[in-house]
Amino acid sequence: MSEEAKSTTAEAALGPPVAADGPDPKRWLALIVLLAATFMDLLDVNIVTVAIPSVQKDLGASSAAVQALNVGYTLSFAVTLITGGRLGDIFGRKRAFLIGVAGFVVASALCAFAPSAEVLVTSRVLQGMAAAIMVPQVLAVIYVTFPAEEIGRVVSLYASMIGLAIVAGPLLGGVLISWDPGGLGWRTVFLVNLPFGVAALIAGALWMRESKSPRATRLDLVGMVLVTTGLLLLLLPLLRGRELGWPA
Repeated sequence: MSEEAKSTTAEAALGPPVAADGPDPKRWLALIVLLAATFMDLLDVNIVTVAIPSVQKDLGASSAAVQALNVGYTLSFAVTLITGGRLGDIFGRKRAFLIGVAGFVVASALCAFAPSAEVLVTSRVLQGMAAAIMVPQVLAVIYVTFPAEEIGRVVSLYASMIGLAIVAGPLLGGVLISWDPGGLGWRTVFLVNLPFGVAALIAGALWMRESKSPRATRLDLVGMVLVTTGLLLLLLPLLRGRELGWPA
């Protein structure tokens, strides 16, 4: 496929690369918000692993519940991701992004103050669903906010933030568990999301420009259910099949 054809396809799906009145003067400020949300999401994915022994000891969580902390997040994220992207196309990417961030903050608080392993696992599932609404908006907003000559630089910054979050997660988790500020123990690995999320909400509301897909008209509920069910049936055996004793 030629570059022109690729550009035409992307424009049809996302809308024009920049607004008709030119690039958003606040686009670099908006990028800070998008990168902060990306960092928050990937930090959370990688920081939780370090806290698992403390969670198991404090809440008396079973091995299955401990495994569900990561599996529940991953599975709910994966099966909701396509729908999350579609919601941004239809109702507005800024709106969907802010809703996703708000949901992620609330779910993080629920995780931090969970009184039992069951509540913690449920909150992790909600976290994954909120992330699936937030995450797909990031690259879509980048594409429609920045002119073509800046996209390469912006995507490089985005990739760098991904790498930084992956490295920082276990390190920060270890520091928080060892330091144990306020005697909160493992709960701090979820509380650390709150300042990132609240800052992203406020700054995003101020600095981000709204955009929608020109071809998005309605949410295909039947298609959404079919895709979600199909992904669930595909991913559940891969993530839990061996633990449940299912044949390979």
